[in-house]
Amino acid sequence: MDAKDREASPHLSGGSSGSRSGRSATVELLLQQQHRTRTSSHGGGGGIGMGIKQRPLVRPHQRSYSYTHNRAGFFSNRILLWISGLAVLVLVWIYLRVYGHGYGYSLRNSHSGVGFGSSRPGQQETKISLGELPAFILPPSTTETTLVRMTKPTAAAGKGKGKGGGVKATAPAVELKQGIYIGTTNFKAPRFKKAVETFRGIPYAQTTGGQNRFRPPQPLKPSKETFQATEYGEFCPINDGVVYRGQGEDCLNVNVYRPAGLVKGKHGKDKHGYEVKLPVVVYIHGGGFNAGKGIERNMASFVAWAEHDVIAVNFNYRVGALGFLPSDVTAREGLLNLGLRDQQALLEWVQDNIGAFGGDKGNVTIMGLSAGAHSIGHHIMHYSNSSKPAPFHKAILESGATTARAVFYPTHPRHLIQFREFLTAINAAHVPESEIFSHLRKLPLETIIYGSKAVWDKYVDSVTWPFQPVIDGPNPYSNSSQVNHTLPDIIPDLPISSWQNNHHLQIPIITGYNTNEGTIFIPPDASTNSEFRSFFKTLIPTLKDSDLDHLEKLYPDPVTHPHTSPYVSVPSGKGAQWNRLDTAYSHYAYICPVLQTAHFMTLSGVPEVYVYRYAATGLFGAANHGDEAPVVAHDMEFLGYRGERPGLVKTADEMISFWSGFIASKQGDANHARGKRVEWPRFVSPFHKEGWWKDMGKGKVMVFGEGNNERDRDVSEGSRKEGTPAKVETLSKLEREACKFWWERVGLSQGLGRQEASGKAKL
Repeated sequence: MDAKDREASPHLSGGSSGSRSGRSATVELLLQQQHRTRTSSHGGGGGIGMGIKQRPLVRPHQRSYSYTHNRAGFFSNRILLWISGLAVLVLVWIYLRVYGHGYGYSLRNSHSGVGFGSSRPGQQETKISLGELPAFILPPSTTETTLVRMTKPTAAAGKGKGKGGGVKATAPAVELKQGIYIGTTNFKAPRFKKAVETFRGIPYAQTTGGQNRFRPPQPLKPSKETFQATEYGEFCPINDGVVYRGQGEDCLNVNVYRPAGLVKGKHGKDKHGYEVKLPVVVYIHGGGFNAGKGIERNMASFVAWAEHDVIAVNFNYRVGALGFLPSDVTAREGLLNLGLRDQQALLEWVQDNIGAFGGDKGNVTIMGLSAGAHSIGHHIMHYSNSSKPAPFHKAILESGATTARAVFYPTHPRHLIQFREFLTAINAAHVPESEIFSHLRKLPLETIIYGSKAVWDKYVDSVTWPFQPVIDGPNPYSNSSQVNHTLPDIIPDLPISSWQNNHHLQIPIITGYNTNEGTIFIPPDASTNSEFRSFFKTLIPTLKDSDLDHLEKLYPDPVTHPHTSPYVSVPSGKGAQWNRLDTAYSHYAYICPVLQTAHFMTLSGVPEVYVYRYAATGLFGAANHGDEAPVVAHDMEFLGYRGERPGLVKTADEMISFWSGFIASKQGDANHARGKRVEWPRFVSPFHKEGWWKDMGKGKVMVFGEGNNERDRDVSEGSRKEGTPAKVETLSKLEREACKFWWERVGLSQGLGRQEASGKAKL
């Protein structure tokens, strides 16, 4: 298997495969804050984070060796060493000749130094191995092992001449308007069920550096040149305060994965000559709009294990201040939501080019986790009122929704304050408004990233996260002339208003959540009811005391009600409020927004709506935010191709069957590839104006991995359980009541209590 297609799998760093507790790389940027203390800007409630310690790394040149200076023994040992080395080389050569099928092997060892800060004195420390950390926390420069199909130098390099560029290599090649691209074929091996052809680092827009910084994505020029597409391109700078290797502003690139051996012939269905056009899935990464990269999800593995042949795409888009820098100045310049515009440019690129890879541009599914799912919600709303047809036809939204985070106008006071703080952090507060962006384009990239990190650190504890998507449509609460409407609006209104007014595409969707979405966002040591209240008052400053009283009744205190509260049991080392906080935060930030998306989709008449819950436990004995990502991708490095986690493999079999069936079916039927598996019932919303809490026949959800604890590091080998790969359940009374509570207060997050979001969400 090509390890580059696995470089985002968190389990690749350290530890044996049997003990790895890897997690998805697409969890929110809050995980990057777990090594330090966060002091609330609103008082009370303790920091949201954990201490992370790491063993010092010893590099080869730092090791000390001692030798016995016996000449005869020394030379005999040297001879034995040479003979052993030669034997190993011969064995490797024989293996590659017999099993390699023309693949060459290269090992690239790159920078591996990682440093994390320490927690505050007295704060509980959670020790996590590198193998348990999401990939984008680690420097993106880990050791990479690459299997590349060997081709003749003349076939894989140089300028193209005419149609096809004279390429006669065995390596896969595609001809696009922007050039001819030579890819690689990934080794089948036990990690892949079938061979996959990969095209890496293909640009879908010009560089975002130089004068293109803080501008919408610029189209590429046509070309007849031939390019190698065997290496991943740069990924966009993340909001972490430093510039990592492989990071840069020439980052708008895409990777395409397809089954090996697609057939062309005289009966081909389109101008590209493919006998069969395959369905397409485009993955949008998460990271809180402040971090992440496309290769975090192993889409090569997804293609290799999908029950239906599909073509998969992942890509980068701008994040942090470079992608989302809302303010009145930004609005006047027409530069809002650049990261979302990158995503739309990619979707248009897929429409223009996926046919050359054998894909069906008329059957495209977009899939995203967390902020990626949040983005998908915005696109679903945008294209309902666009002059262009939607460049996608179905959607899979994992642990994310447009109503999950604050989305308001760029002239909101909070954005204006954060913009000024950003300028101050980079010593640009003195620059006249008319010259701000021309000044920012001249600054070193490191300066921009430093300023972004400074602002992020100040606001991370609240719903007022900086560098987020904003409403770029006309603002009825201020002078609309402040917004430059040269480009079409991406977010025309508050998402809750768009849902309520049916301003969204009516397309098939899969959406869902994990049981314990809140574990990585809550303070691990909170022990009292006052800390519980302070956490939510800090998170949502506009909550009233009566709201907090209601929260206490909805989620009973395990300290004062030890016999009736369901939150008494907590993992070793966690505070008494940990389970309670996790449940409440999960409902607020993920579960109820996800169910709200499903609710409005079913109300609009969409028949193919499916809801899931991922329940297999991992770190902390919980199904954490993002844990499902490598299971959906059927990533065998994570699942254990030596049989370490048989239950998770069975769960992955179920999930990829439903996901790929949904992608393959033009009608969005998740049961398209079901076979003998349990049927996934369509979601029928139980949330109605009257009597909704009594309607127990609705609200069916598919549960994946219930009872599986194979990734829980605190469970002994003999106590590990496979659990149930897939089963159907009905939403609980608590989930219904919790969503009623949070839906009625969605405006507190959406607009922080301002007039434009003061009304309750309609059921």
